[in-house]
Amino acid sequence: MGQLWAHPDGCAVLRYQAAPRTLSEVHAMLLETGRLLQLKGWHKTLSDQRQLTPLTPDEQELILHYWQTRKIALGPAIIAVLLAHDVFTRLSFSQVRHQAEGALLYRTFEQEAEAMAWLRHTA
Repeated sequence: MGQLWAHPDGCAVLRYQAAPRTLSEVHAMLLETGRLLQLKGWHKTLSDQRQLTPLTPDEQELILHYWQTRKIALGPAIIAVLLAHDVFTRLSFSQVRHQAEGALLYRTFEQEAEAMAWLRHTA
């Protein structure tokens, strides 16, 4: 469903693919992202959703619950989002984003260079 790695600038990079996915795969990707952030002592993530297909209601609920729970334990996450090309994916993500108020400090971008620059300068 995607790739995850540690960027030398001090953030996790989560690059989604357009492949079909299961709810358990979404859960596993969230857990791996959280482990990487915790291992490195980071709070920043680049979420590249350009190829992501629309989130199902169950995926939206899982993602929202994950970030809200993580905020209670570790503080808010800082996420730069590269917007999906698909308008329905953008809509499904915006529902999560609006409900996650306070759990995420995020900003959306069209260009990766701008997203990375924002992450580098955000404390």
